[in-house]
Amino acid sequence: MTELNDMKPTQRDGGTAGPLGPVVAGLNALGSVWIIGLMLLVCADIAMRTLFNAPIAGVAEMVAFSIVGIVFLQLSHTLRSGALTRSDLLILLVERRSPKAARVITALFNLVGAGVLALAFWYFLPSLTKAWTHPERNFMGNPGFFQIPTWPLYLLMAIGMAATVLQYLASAWQSLAGASDERS
Repeated sequence: MTELNDMKPTQRDGGTAGPLGPVVAGLNALGSVWIIGLMLLVCADIAMRTLFNAPIAGVAEMVAFSIVGIVFLQLSHTLRSGALTRSDLLILLVERRSPKAARVITALFNLVGAGVLALAFWYFLPSLTKAWTHPERNFMGNPGFFQIPTWPLYLLMAIGMAATVLQYLASAWQSLAGASDERS
């Protein structure tokens, strides 16, 4: 049986070769920088509220907006690094008898994940289009106090979904290529 820590990095994290690696890493880095900016904004809001009784308008909306955006930006990296939550019991049991079969099951898992997320992406695109074409009707916040258009968030979600679909497909390809290389 192969333990997660005993695997080669390319087995565990989807590999780093190819054009998808830098894209996934870049989206993850953008999400991380966004978290730092968000922390600074919350600290500034607390300081302004405490010291001057003048909170920064819209911080709660920006935090809610940001959490969703960050999750989608970092989703493909989570999948690539092997940190996406899943149950590996069946795969580990099958792997004891046939590593090739375990790789095929892993590839199937990745293909199903790609299909489900591609379907979600397809049904999400009209929401992005509406938010883009009519930003005055698609916003977060309170009119007259603080408003933020939803299209930037929807665009980040679409980019994150597309990158994750591609990562699922790359992971499936890697599993299938490994299965065909093994002599079981």
